Amino acid sequence: MKFSIMPSRAVSDPRLQPNVVRTLSALCCFTSANQICYPNQSTLGDLIGVSRALVTRNIGILRDNGYIIDLEPIGKKHPWGYKRGNRYFIPTNVGDPIPPLEVQRTDVVSSLRLGNVTQNGGSLRE
Repeated sequence: MKFSIMPSRAVSDPRLQPNVVRTLSALCCFTSANQICYPNQSTLGDLIGVSRALVTRNIGILRDNGYIIDLEPIGKKHPWGYKRGNRYFIPTNVGDPIPPLEVQRTDVVSSLRLGNVTQNGGSLRE
């Protein structure tokens, strides 16, 4: 991963604490070209060095402030999971349209985007 696209309005939003902005940044590391992502919350916590519970709290704040929109989960539920994984749409601008359902259902993150995404610049795939 060489870069990600994040809504620049988050940088100067006084409603967002720095750890919430870091959570948004981590989510953006996993977005597809359609601005859809579905990383595991534990993965996000590992990436930014916080607990899964804090990631969950921060995602709620981002949701309440319009930085992420929940999408319909797809795929099978993990055997130990409470439900199927979360999928989010991250609008770059206020009012960006949500991708159509057929795009959401076939959306994937390029394997090129999953390379070097760790807290210290290493790879999650090591």
